[in-house]
Formats: sequence, C-alpha cells, structure tokens
Amino acid sequence: MSHAVMHDYLFIAEAAGWIGAGGLLGLLHFASLRWNVGFLIGGQPFSSLGLQLLRFAATGGAMVLVTKSFGAMPLLAGTLGLLTARNGLLRPETRR
Repeated sequence: MSHAVMHDYLFIAEAAGWIGAGGLLGLLHFASLRWNVGFLIGGQPFSSLGLQLLRFAATGGAMVLVTKSFGAMPLLAGTLGLLTARNGLLRPETRR
C-alpha cells in the first residue's frame, strides 16, 4: 500500500472521529434543549435563560477550542456531526 493511499485512509478515519465527536456534542446540546423548554414552560424564565447561555457557551467554546487546537477540517467535520445529531433528535418532534 502506498504512502498516499495510507494517508487518505488516515484522513477519512480522522474525519469520522471528528464527526463522531461533533455528534456527541450535538446530542448533549440538543438533549438539553428539552430540559430548557421544560424550564420555560414551567414558569422559570431565568433558569431557562441561564441554561440557554450555558448551552451556547459550552458548544461554542468546544468548537473554538477544536478550531484553535486542530484546524478547520475538525471544525467542519464536528459541525457535520452536530447537525446530524440535531436532525436525529429534533426531527421526531416536528412530526407530532
């Protein structure tokens, strides 16, 4: 196996790992959205606002950390994983 082919396989494996990591981040982010809506519906707007700010800060901070530490490809792959998790978690809610 040539060096170029091996490099391609490693690139694909790395991208798949970042997609998986982004998916886990997306699962946490969008699963906590249900908790956030519960606070809002339950009449706790300040708790809802605090959790919303925490959700955005954690997700944004993780993405900034990944970008600064590893570059643009992990950011794009992680974003793909995050959006995939979003579609998986929120799509069933829109069909009701």
